Amino acid sequence: MKILFLLIFSSTVFAANNRYFARSPKALLMGDAYTSIAEDEYTLYYNPAILARHKNFSFWAINPQITVSNPLEAEDQFEDSGSTASEFTDTFLDTPIHFGLNGAPGFKMGRFGLTAILNNQTNLSVMNESTPMLSIDHHFDKGFIAGYGFPVNGDMALGLSIKYIERESIFGIYNVVSARTLDLIRELEDADDISEYSELIADAFGKTKGSGWGVDIGWDYVKGHSGNLFTMGFSLIDAYTILHTEDNEENKEVQAQPLKANFGTSYSMKKSGFGLLFSGDLRNLEDLELDFQKRLKLGFELMISPALSALAGYNSGQYSYGIKFNFGLLKTYLGLYGVDSGEKLGQQISKRGVVYVSLFDFNFDV
Repeated sequence: MKILFLLIFSSTVFAANNRYFARSPKALLMGDAYTSIAEDEYTLYYNPAILARHKNFSFWAINPQITVSNPLEAEDQFEDSGSTASEFTDTFLDTPIHFGLNGAPGFKMGRFGLTAILNNQTNLSVMNESTPMLSIDHHFDKGFIAGYGFPVNGDMALGLSIKYIERESIFGIYNVVSARTLDLIRELEDADDISEYSELIADAFGKTKGSGWGVDIGWDYVKGHSGNLFTMGFSLIDAYTILHTEDNEENKEVQAQPLKANFGTSYSMKKSGFGLLFSGDLRNLEDLELDFQKRLKLGFELMISPALSALAGYNSGQYSYGIKFNFGLLKTYLGLYGVDSGEKLGQQISKRGVVYVSLFDFNFDV
């Protein structure tokens, strides 16, 4: 079972355009179709122009989110992961494994917002049965995003945000039966705790560190009447984000943070605590060769009451569904979702679950 700890600190080589600092749990359960409706704690991760809609003071201090490979499908697999390279390969061949832990504490004051970046994303995949290769894409990010929404007229707004990031990453493809990997397996047998496992894995695979600054740009359009609301949004996330790598023995570069150009729209209806929301996104417009279905995200929310919503979505051919509970100072999301993480449609499918809890959310009139 020691080999299981590779799953916690390693990751599949995802397509670069899927690398985000964090995702809203509501967005994950709505197919990530969120560019024009991100009014929650994660506004600055999607579109800074949406800050122009905000008028009050909002504060959220504790909001952990956990995402993992779908426990309904992988429970038996985790239990029988094995303790040798061959057993590990047989168990996880072509099966993406994901573990994520993040938080986004912050506040909004009028049209200004500040959100922390605390994001640990680890994914792992074993490929090629004849010559097993371990594909790793792990990064731990910390920093902040600060942004402002500028109204242009009654319907439109522009937004700008600036971010600072410190990143630790492991990124590469390694032979499962190489001396490096086999030595690591033996060393893990003598390790005493998780911190030691992490250090051994980082040393074996060459963890790199880097830091830098970035800029996001957004546009927002809102039109509403009698409980009906139509929105459109466009964002350039990481329009300019440069990470500088610290010197390291293997001369590896820390993972870059690529530009993502996204367009979204939504339509919602609300009446007497009941409502419907439909949303759609076209993502990664900067990638001219990307398949249309890889770009397409669709979302749906059924607001049964102010305290309960049902969510569903379609994300690049994968489906999601879940529920939201909102009890004032306690807000929770629970659900399952799929991610097509390969370069081509259907190449690498990762089935995941998400649990999100936000405590002590406050909203004051100003």
